[in-house]
Amino acid sequence: DTVIVGAVTRMIDENAGELMRQMLFLMYERTASWSETSNPIPFIEIKEKIKTVDRPYLFQYLDQYLKMIEEDSRQFLRKVGDSGGGQYSVNMKEALAQLAWATIENIVMEKFGTKAARIFRLVKMNKYIEVEQIQQMAMIAAKEAKHLTFILLHENYLQLQEVRKAGVSAAPSKCFFLFHIDLNQVVRMQLEHCYQALYNTMQRRERESADNKRLLDRHLRMQTLLNTLKEKGATEEQLQE
Repeated sequence: DTVIVGAVTRMIDENAGELMRQMLFLMYERTASWSETSNPIPFIEIKEKIKTVDRPYLFQYLDQYLKMIEEDSRQFLRKVGDSGGGQYSVNMKEALAQLAWATIENIVMEKFGTKAARIFRLVKMNKYIEVEQIQQMAMIAAKEAKHLTFILLHENYLQLQEVRKAGVSAAPSKCFFLFHIDLNQVVRMQLEHCYQALYNTMQRRERESADNKRLLDRHLRMQTLLNTLKEKGATEEQLQE
């Protein structure tokens, strides 16, 4: 919830983030856990909920804030009816998918740079795209664009699909290749990376604890002694000694 609210806050402002928080509360009151979308939430109920929070500006322009979130390309909210001022549904599946995309794009940028992230976004937008199109549309030198594209392919952030032209033989010259992204596969890969990093951190902690056990034990004894002296009313000079 915190991640979704934070995303909406960055997209629009704090009032929009608070509206999204209250929409999630209303969703949990009427929808089973792990549902892809919430049951419809009437505008009048949303308005009553917002009235309970100290956001007069949000209350005054509630309909406009709902419209901004609804019309955003991330589709966190959907309008599902017009009666009584409208009914809205929280699209949890799409919200989580968009957050996953944003996280992966940031990972690509951190690991491979802004140009690689631009190529990744370009493939995402086009769904299936040839390397020549990437070179033309990414506004990156052709050689560098090709190099970065194949790095992303090698690191499994992009996948490659062979397509044969209809009605021709299977000769290599009669085929073309399209780059695309398998979001589920990339997410699973990132989870494995996280698990491996967590395991490595735990192993390092155990190793350093074992290597410094004598020093840690001495520090613990000193802390215990200092606490005992403080309880007995020792002065600062005595504690320093």
